[in-house]
Amino acid sequence: MNRIKIVGCVAVLAMLLTACSGDAGTTTTADTPAPTTAGETTTTAAATPTTSGSTATTSDPGTDPLAEYGESTDADPALVAKAMGPIDAPQDDPAYDIILAAIARANQDLDQATIDKALECWNAPECDTGSGGDLIMGFADGGGHLNVWRGVTHMEAILQALTYPEIGTIVSTEALWNADTSVAANDIDFLVQRGADFITGYPDAGVAIGDAIKAATAAGVPYIPWSAGWVGLPGQDGALVPGEDYLTVVGENLCALGESMAEVLNDNVGEGKVGVLGGTPGNALSLGWQQCLTPALDAGIQQVGEPADTFWVNDIALQVVLGWLSTDPDIKGYAYEYSDGMNTALQAYDQLGIPVENLTLAMRTDEQTLFCDWVERNEPTYNIWYSAGGNFQSRVAVTAAMMYLKGAEIPSQIDVPHVMRQVTADDCKPDRATPAVSGTSLVPDSVLALMFGSQ
Repeated sequence: MNRIKIVGCVAVLAMLLTACSGDAGTTTTADTPAPTTAGETTTTAAATPTTSGSTATTSDPGTDPLAEYGESTDADPALVAKAMGPIDAPQDDPAYDIILAAIARANQDLDQATIDKALECWNAPECDTGSGGDLIMGFADGGGHLNVWRGVTHMEAILQALTYPEIGTIVSTEALWNADTSVAANDIDFLVQRGADFITGYPDAGVAIGDAIKAATAAGVPYIPWSAGWVGLPGQDGALVPGEDYLTVVGENLCALGESMAEVLNDNVGEGKVGVLGGTPGNALSLGWQQCLTPALDAGIQQVGEPADTFWVNDIALQVVLGWLSTDPDIKGYAYEYSDGMNTALQAYDQLGIPVENLTLAMRTDEQTLFCDWVERNEPTYNIWYSAGGNFQSRVAVTAAMMYLKGAEIPSQIDVPHVMRQVTADDCKPDRATPAVSGTSLVPDSVLALMFGSQ
C-alpha cells in the first residue's frame, strides 16, 4: 500500500453519503453479534455547549464503572481538554465513560520500540504488533493517507490498538475516495475474510457500502465508524441503523454542532451573507451539521447559495470561494468543518484584492495553517471559532470494540461533547511537525515528527 503523505490533492468524486443526529438508541453486547431488532434503549446526554464550560472531570478509579472490562475512566484531565476543549462533561453517561477510557490509554511518553512499531503499522497494509495476541483489528478508510487528517486519525487508531496485548495483528485498507464504491465495499469484505475481529473506519461511500457492513455484522464482526460517520440518514433509502446493522457510531451530535456554528454566525455577523461549505456530496458529517445550521440562522443572515461540496480538497474550496466573491465580495462569514481547506479558500481574497475584514469563520477542525495565517493577517475584525479536530475519535472506536468483545453493552451512539472556542494567538503553534495537523490530536509530537518530518 503506497502511503503518499501530502495534503489535500486527491482524486475526487461525487458519491452519496449520509448523515443524521439525535439521541442515543439501542445498546449492543458481544453476546448478540448480529442483532436484527432494536434492543434496550439507552439515552446519553448531548453535552454540546456552544461556549466554554467547566473543565471535564474523571471518575474515581476505586469505583471505576469499566474496570470489569479492563478499562479505566481515570483519564488525564489535560488530555481530555486537549482532545475536546473546555467541555461541560456529561455525568453518569455510559457513552462518555467509553470516551474517557479511550483517552486514558493515550500515552504521551512512548518508548522507541512502540513508536517504531506504530510507524511500521502505519506504513504497511498489515503488521504483527508483536504482542502475540489473537485478535485482528481491521481499519477500513474510505479515504486514505493522501489527506493528512486521515493519516493522523489512522495513527490514533494504531496507537490505541498497541495498548491492547490481545490485538496481535492490524490490517488496514484505504479506498482513496474511489469513484467505484465497490472498492470500499470490497475492502470491508476483505477484512472479514482476513479474520478481523472488528472493523473501524470512515464510510465515505455511505449507504453504497451498507450491504458489506451488514454482512460483516451478520458474520459477527462489529463495525464502528468515527467522525460521526453515519451509514445513512434515518429515513433515507438504504440507511443503516447503529446498534442494529452496525455496532455504534462515534462522533459529535451533528445537529448540535450545526446549531453551535449558527450561534457563532448569529452573534458575530448579525446581518449579511454567509457561505456554507462541506465535503463529499451528501456525506454524513457535512449534512448532519448543515441541516441544523440553516434553520438556526437569524433572519438577517442569508446564505450565498446552497452549501458547496468541496470533497475536502483545498483547491476546490478555493474555487468555490473565488466564485462566490466574484459576484458578491461582501460575504460576512463562512461555516465549514475543515480549517485547512478554509485556509486555502481564503487565498481567494488575496487573488481578488479583497481585504479580509469584518469576517467570521465557524469551523470544526483546528489545523494550524488557518490559525497561523490568522495571526499573520493581524486583522482585528476577522475572527475564527472552532471546535476540535476529532482525530482521537478513532481511539474511542477501538476501545468500544474491545469492550464489546469482552461483553460490555455499547450505546448505539457515542456522542463526543463539543464546545466552540475563539481562536487566539496561542492556537498557532508553528513548531508542529506539519501545520496541517490538528492541534487537538493525541498523537505525540515525537510520532508526528517521524510521520511528516520530510514535508
